[in-house]
Amino acid sequence: MSVLAIQKAKQLHLKHPGMKFPLDMEGLAHLEGCECVIWPFKHPILEVKYGRWIGLASGLSVVEHRFLIAHALAHHLLHCGNQLTFYAYQERRRQEHEADCCAAHILIPEDEIVKIEMLPPWDIAEHFGVPEELGFKRIALYATTDEMERWRRS
Repeated sequence: MSVLAIQKAKQLHLKHPGMKFPLDMEGLAHLEGCECVIWPFKHPILEVKYGRWIGLASGLSVVEHRFLIAHALAHHLLHCGNQLTFYAYQERRRQEHEADCCAAHILIPEDEIVKIEMLPPWDIAEHFGVPEELGFKRIALYATTDEMERWRRS
């Protein structure tokens, strides 16, 4: 769990109150000054963030599309200006983990997950329109201290 990533996601939700779920990630990215474009990337490239542009591979499922925009937006919020710099392997892994954590909290915020947290991860993923793996990671890897304490008591 990255405290900074969670804080950035919470700030985003406070800045744009009243968002409906599943989130319109293209609309949210636009509100944050980013533009999404579909591009015929070659495998294994699915998404590229460059300046205000979020390039997405063609042919993605709706849930992959939503997650990858959230992931790129998380890089925009957390690592502004560093998206194309080549890092040492450890630094790159840390930034990817932070972006994944932030994306999970953008797509599945604490204020919303509390309403359905007793559902299994695959149902949480379906409710928020995200990949099942992200539903699991949001609970198992990216939970806040308050969430873990609340789940421990229930």
